[in-house]
Amino acid sequence: MNFEIQILKSPEEFEQIRAEWNTLTDCCIYPNAFLRAEWLLAWWKWFGCKLGTFHVLIVRNQGQLIGGLPLFRERNGTLKFLGFDGVTCPEYLGLVTKTEYLEQVVQKLSQFLICQKNWTQFYFEDYAVEDTGTSYFVEILKQQLPTWERAGEGRYHIPLPESYEAYLMTRGQNNRYKKRKELKKAIEEYHAHLVEPEISEIDRWFSELRRLGIAALKQKTLPPLAREDFAGLVYDLIIELLPRKEFRIFVLYYGNKPAAFKLGFIYANKFYDYLTGFDPDLPGRAGNIVIHFILMRLIEEGIREFDFLRGLEDYKTHWTEHLRQTQTIVIFRRYGISFYKTLFIENILRPIWRKFKNFRNKS
Repeated sequence: MNFEIQILKSPEEFEQIRAEWNTLTDCCIYPNAFLRAEWLLAWWKWFGCKLGTFHVLIVRNQGQLIGGLPLFRERNGTLKFLGFDGVTCPEYLGLVTKTEYLEQVVQKLSQFLICQKNWTQFYFEDYAVEDTGTSYFVEILKQQLPTWERAGEGRYHIPLPESYEAYLMTRGQNNRYKKRKELKKAIEEYHAHLVEPEISEIDRWFSELRRLGIAALKQKTLPPLAREDFAGLVYDLIIELLPRKEFRIFVLYYGNKPAAFKLGFIYANKFYDYLTGFDPDLPGRAGNIVIHFILMRLIEEGIREFDFLRGLEDYKTHWTEHLRQTQTIVIFRRYGISFYKTLFIENILRPIWRKFKNFRNKS
């Protein structure tokens, strides 16, 4: 076999292999929307180019693309996956390869990284434990390099059955009763119904989505949609993916008034709940009611999973008890300042800060 590793150092180079990359992603060990070229290139345009240098590793065998790591390199030598910035919150980032090539790809990439001297540490942020490809790659690196690791933040998700009634039957009796009552009241009293904007109307709709997204969070934190770069990222994804039904916008109406929205990716028979917003001044928990309508529509279309993505908010436990486990690991080239600094921050400073925040919140 003739294996070759290349470093793609610009989005233009990556654009040239877009079709190959997406074909590999679609049949890789753990396919997900955040490994597709559309997400990676849009994120780089709005965020990545300000954070470091493009550094996508690809593996070819006799010219055929068989593996890849979509990375960028920060100025301090830290390797991170494209999308890792603390704002855009992509999920399930990791190794792209097929099962039959896993051994060869992991062997070649691990040897390549160990020999390279232009990086200091490599972040694997909240990758899914069930992603056997990335998990195996991490284990190989752990055997040869210093590491720090912790359990990641889980991802709640809903396996969708054949009907909405069947889904309700998976909930407890009291939970089921409340959901039916909430939905009935929303339809009868608030005249709630779901609308999906067409791409031709998106310029009119986008300002309304930003308003609802900002209103939902303005009392708690800085709403992502208040940032022009994040709004630009979402708009570009909508323009490219909405016509192909790979991105969906669901808007809940009370009569003729927009009350809430959710937008996200449709990929591999899953809906990834990427962004939400609602009007906090309207009655009836519009942000909750919109989930009822979306689940009903997705089930009708044969979608088999609703993934809430990042965050362990309490409201999600009213919809599901299914929690996808994740892991965060930092790989270091050697024992040194970066390694001991990370141990100090994560094992000493962060626990103290969490205790302080809990104390402050209680008081």
